[in-house]
Amino acid sequence: MKVREIMTIEVATASPDSTLEEVASMMKEEDAGAIPVLDNDQLVGIITDRDIVLRCIAEGKDPTETNVEDILTDNLFTIEPDADLDEAARLMAERQIRRLPVVEDGELLGVISLGDIAVKEPDEDTAGDALEGVSQGVKRGQGQQSQSGQRTSKRTQSASGGRTPSAGREQARKSPQSERSARGTGKSRQQKVTSGRREARTSGRRKAG
Repeated sequence: MKVREIMTIEVATASPDSTLEEVASMMKEEDAGAIPVLDNDQLVGIITDRDIVLRCIAEGKDPTETNVEDILTDNLFTIEPDADLDEAARLMAERQIRRLPVVEDGELLGVISLGDIAVKEPDEDTAGDALEGVSQGVKRGQGQQSQSGQRTSKRTQSASGGRTPSAGREQARKSPQSERSARGTGKSRQQKVTSGRREARTSGRRKAG
């Protein structure tokens, strides 16, 4: 089966000077997570919901004043309409992407997504392989975040002398008990010294008598 047989033809597009607010509204209306960007009818990039979150919202930018060209993903992977679905699935798996613009002679003809392949491709292995490749990319990203968190935790412990906050609180809870124990030990030693002095005076009186 060829890409052109299952690709989505009616695709909403944005221009480089569109605001991110406009693009987000377009995504909501079209129920799409990625919008191709055209400049003079030529595909120049694609913008995703992830781009808006990470490159705009997370950096404190105003989506009403930030344009598409400011955060555009221009390192674009495309596919031709006469390519096999296996090739599209392989490219998605290798690049960990869920959508591919379908382009012929620089003109955008449509978009093919992982969902299109899963629903319309009779061979389940094709969609399964693509999904597995994309999922592995997500897991690697989560693993890197986990490792980063572990390194941060180690740096925090090192800065506190190797003690974790919970260990510090536990030590604080034990401190009054330790003080009471120390005072008890001091009193015991004082009692022994006092008793020894009494015995020495008593012994001295006996010898004198």
